[in-house]
Amino acid sequence: MTRVFVRLLALCLAATSAGASAQSMDEIIVTAAKRDESARLPGAYLRRTGDFMLLEVTVTNDTREFAARKREIYDTLKAMLAAANRDGGIELSVIDENDLVLPLRVDDATVSLAPDSRPDTSRTSINVKTRIPASGANSLALIAKLKQFVASIKPSGRTQLLSAGSVEISIVNPLQYREQVIELFATDAARVTKSLGEDYRVIVRGIDQPIRWIRMGVLDLALFVPYQYDVIPATVNSYSVISADD
Repeated sequence: MTRVFVRLLALCLAATSAGASAQSMDEIIVTAAKRDESARLPGAYLRRTGDFMLLEVTVTNDTREFAARKREIYDTLKAMLAAANRDGGIELSVIDENDLVLPLRVDDATVSLAPDSRPDTSRTSINVKTRIPASGANSLALIAKLKQFVASIKPSGRTQLLSAGSVEISIVNPLQYREQVIELFATDAARVTKSLGEDYRVIVRGIDQPIRWIRMGVLDLALFVPYQYDVIPATVNSYSVISADD
């Protein structure tokens, strides 16, 4: 590994250590990659299995009086929480506007009731989740487990439980993987430098940006830093990068 990349790796890892105390154990929903995002995935990234699989469940109720609708929805959610506690392998969550996965609590601060498409009908959405094994995970079995749990619940009154057709995955504390991502980048950059020889050098851009993540397949995700690098002759002392928009 060349001196410049050893220095770069040391700086990046130092920045990671300095920010370690600020990292939290937040659980984040991993969204699927859009076509343009996947096209920009850098050459070095960390692929790993998600921590949890989540099935979205829409909870609806069409009892005429709002107070009764709310009570029946809340009673159903409490029954689901009790069943999840008995199961031991199921958890209930809600997703906030920042894609954070939060534990379900049956209160007005956590459960958001909204009008449904029909008059005198209310709905809310929750997520039923289960941990994904670190190895040997069977996606079909996990999906079946979540759907069977929902089917086992007896709703209160006129409440209905509608499972989504697809599942999501989440990751806990994605910031903890930045050091691994930087090490993969350094290995990739060193390999390029060695292959090109002493007549060329690599100038890196974007390696200081925050770590990002996108979904890859049913259970996996990719964690990466959106870096780019330019290969220039070793004799060049300065140059300008012209973007495609210029």
